[in-house]
Amino acid sequence: MAESLHARLLGDEDNNNGIIERWETLVRDNTAGGIMQSVAWRAVKESQGVPSFHLGIFSGDELIGGAILYTTSKKKGLGILVAPEGPILPWSDEGLARSALAMIISGAKEQAREIGAIALRIEPRLLPPPSPLLREFVRGPMDLVPYETLYIDLSRPVQDILDSMKPKGRYNIKVAERHGVKVREDDTSASVGAFYEVLQQASRRDEFAVEPIEFFDKLAKVLCARGMARFLFAEHEGDVLAAMLLVAYGQRATYLYGGTTNLKRNLMGGYALQWSAMQRAKDLGCTIYDFYGFDQFRSPEHQYARFSQFKSQFGGQPMKFIGAHDYFFEEQVADAFIRLVAEAGG
Repeated sequence: MAESLHARLLGDEDNNNGIIERWETLVRDNTAGGIMQSVAWRAVKESQGVPSFHLGIFSGDELIGGAILYTTSKKKGLGILVAPEGPILPWSDEGLARSALAMIISGAKEQAREIGAIALRIEPRLLPPPSPLLREFVRGPMDLVPYETLYIDLSRPVQDILDSMKPKGRYNIKVAERHGVKVREDDTSASVGAFYEVLQQASRRDEFAVEPIEFFDKLAKVLCARGMARFLFAEHEGDVLAAMLLVAYGQRATYLYGGTTNLKRNLMGGYALQWSAMQRAKDLGCTIYDFYGFDQFRSPEHQYARFSQFKSQFGGQPMKFIGAHDYFFEEQVADAFIRLVAEAGG
């Protein structure tokens, strides 16, 4: 089968022949993949001015894998190609995956020559240790997708999910219920402003950076329209206590962005919000709820340390993936080095 493999760039014409639909099925069914390898996410990034290209790997006429690669902004002429939550490969078939990965590297190298990129960065959701297929890759210095997270198993009955939480988690959910906190859902992009106001309050209080509102506006316009994202608001007597952007794709729902306001914090709106999100995700057919960033040891220097205590109250299974891995294109690295030396000497 590997002998018949070939690669080609996928374009708009592939929307009409079922190839893109096949791609989406591959991504949704691949546990090492995720929404960032979907054509919808590509549309989001391109609306934000991030160029990309889509490389498909075929066995005969059948699409069996590939990658959507995004280009990063250059610093001193040095850019990279990145495949967050990718590439999409038949990882369980080592021989086939090895051949397909080699074609992705080759295709990426061709594109890299045109745009001046020096490396390919991949971030599949694979458990450690790294596969022997990645022996030519090195651990990347930065993860675009959190490589540590917390999964809640949604395949169980609702009561089992609740019973597996820590006592404090269950108690705070009951506190919110007792005080009449309600969770409202909006699956349109009209709620971006209200959501962003909550996010800004949380960022000022908890000292974390947030993207500009235009980022969320473009994200929501694409994902909400396709039924892949929705806003949830925990409210009490007209006051918004917490809000989140919930993304559902394939078997996994992700708490991608969110926060709590400074109002009525004793009513535990954040707990009501998360519990409602889990139940909504389960209704959508998801079997995993991803807290998207978690440190089970809550190390003070960890970027998710202050949020991990809260997330841990919901039980779940800590997950750790291999993280970002880089493949350097030797010719481009050499050319970039020569340019830098010349600029320094000039």
